[in-house]
Parts: sequence; C-alpha cells; structure tokens
Amino acid sequence: MRHEERRARVLLSRLAEPYDERVQQVVAEHGVEAVVGYALRDGRAPGGVDLARLATRVERARSVDDERIAGRLGARILVPGDPEWPDDLDQLEHPPWCLWVAGPGDLAALAERSVAVVGARASTAYGDHVTAGLCVDLVARGFTVVSGAAFGIDATAHRATLSADGSTVAVLAGGVDVPYPRANTELIDRIRRTGALVSETPPGGAPARMRFLARNRIIAGVARGTVVVEAGLRSGARSTMKYARDLGRPVMAVPGSVESLLSQGSHAEIRMGAELITDGAEVAELVGRIGDDLAPPKHGPVQVADGLPEDLRRVWQWLRPRSSSVVDEVMARSGLSLRETLGALRQLEHQGLAEELLDGWQRRPTGAR
Repeated sequence: MRHEERRARVLLSRLAEPYDERVQQVVAEHGVEAVVGYALRDGRAPGGVDLARLATRVERARSVDDERIAGRLGARILVPGDPEWPDDLDQLEHPPWCLWVAGPGDLAALAERSVAVVGARASTAYGDHVTAGLCVDLVARGFTVVSGAAFGIDATAHRATLSADGSTVAVLAGGVDVPYPRANTELIDRIRRTGALVSETPPGGAPARMRFLARNRIIAGVARGTVVVEAGLRSGARSTMKYARDLGRPVMAVPGSVESLLSQGSHAEIRMGAELITDGAEVAELVGRIGDDLAPPKHGPVQVADGLPEDLRRVWQWLRPRSSSVVDEVMARSGLSLRETLGALRQLEHQGLAEELLDGWQRRPTGAR
C-alpha cells in the first residue's frame, strides 16, 4: 500500500468511528484518501455528505505521531496489504481502516487456523466448564482461540487456552493500551505477552457500547468460524454470529437447558441454522481442513452382545444372569429351532458368555470371561 494511503488510514482511525455510515459512504465511493482530503479542507464531500465534524478533529489528530506511540507501546499498525493483515477481514462490509496489534503473535498466521469462542458475560458454571473443555480441545488440534476479553465466556476461553499453552487473540473495544474490563487486566497482559491484542481504536481510546458491537465484526472476520456457548436472546455475542453468518463462515452453538435464560440465544441460533456442537472435535471438523479434522464418531458404551451374530444375540438376550432357563424356554422366546438354539448356546458357552447348569442354561457374568 502506498505511504499516502497508509497515513490516511491511520489518520482516519482518529477522525471517524468505523460504524459512521456517512464516512463509510464516502470511503466506498471515493476512497480513504479522499475522505481525509475533504476533512483537511472544509469538510464538504461530493453528494452533499457533510464531513464538517471530521474537519474539527483534523488538527489534533495530525499532531499525534502514531508510529512513535506504537513503538513506545510495543505495538504495530497494520493496514490492508501488509503481510500480517488477515485477508479475510477484507470480506467485511466495512473493514477496519487499520488495526493496532500488540503481542508477539503474527495475526495473519494466527488467523489461518482459528475459532472465535464467545458468549454471555454473566456465564454459568456449566457455560464456563463447556468453554474450557472446548478451548483445550481446540488447542490440542492446533487452533487459535479468538475472543473479546470480556467477563464470562470470553475470559474463560482465553484462560483455558493459555492454561493449555495455546495461542489466543483478544479483540478489544478500546485501545490496546486500555485493558477493559479492569478486572481482566492481568489476563489481557498475559495475552499481550504470548498472543495478540487487536483493536481498530487508536491507543488511549476508551471502550464504548458501539465500539463493542463494532469490534464483534472483527472477531468474526479474523476467525474461520464462530461458536457461541451461552447467550441470552439479546446478547451482544449474537451479533458476532450474525457477522460470521454474513461472511459465510461456520456458525456453531452449544445447547443448554431449555429452562436457562442464558441458553435461549444459543437455541435460537441453532433454530436459525447454527450447527449444534458439544466438543472441540466437532468444531474442528466444521472449521478445519476437509478430511484431516474429522471428529471421531460417537457411540454409547460397548456391550457384550454388540458383536454377536443375530442368532447368538437372540439367544443370549433371553438368558438370565442369576437363574437358569431350560432349552425349550429359550427356543420359544428366541424363535429359533431346537438345533439352532442348541448350536447358539454351545457357541455362547465357548465364548464364555453362557454356562450350562444342572437345570438349564444361564448367562455368564461378563467379568468372568
């Protein structure tokens, strides 16, 4: 990317919020440099779009040396076209002007095999337990876990990933130098040391409600798929699911109790088409490489009779474990002939599944095989 456009993108990140529809309109029609040019002049853009409010901020924004600030914070500024820029972000309807990244993790490499895990801030013990198990499973399969560093499911996802020595990315609503919530400062610092903190808000920017909603599109855009563990019907985590769905990425949800308010949003997502998942293997199958990340088939406990031929199974199921049955009774109940019944009994005896007593036949305890 040309140096002029890079400077324009960084400057625009201080002039306008990413959800400013008027600015987005001008960017879509004339480009980032044109928006900054209009703001530098008198704030008038073609089509009657008023950018005067941007013009009032230009002087202060231009006085900030962002590259120097990034160096002081140990951060870097990414723009589209940079090697570390995740190309999937360009699929968003409104991609970020630029990204501020802090931490040793290469964002593009981390995004290559990644899953977003999001959910309720006031999560339950069940939600935290499931989230931790999911993330440990995903780490074992080489996935990066992406979330928003909030209370509840987000924090549990990050902590579980770090505890398993995995890679995690936290997308923040404020600047990368503004840990929020404050109670998660230690967690955010750990992510800064081992993974990556990401924000489209310049350093010093405070978290705000609209910035939380806007950052959800980045979570969805960076990750190859999104899982919601617990969410109410009006949960902000569902906006992340919407962005992922709009991008054509896999969307997944963990089921909960039908009586839990914190699972109603998850259940609504399932009804809308989200894949129901219960563990990390199922997530990996949907998000990972075709043929390489297949989840093992699930089945109930293996029983003794599962591998028996049909005739033997029919005879074995009518034998009692603590009392004997005469051959005529077994023959009548199994529907086999006398010869077939006797043959089956002898084979079961040979396999240690039945034994002949003085007054008939009995199922042999499987532990005695």
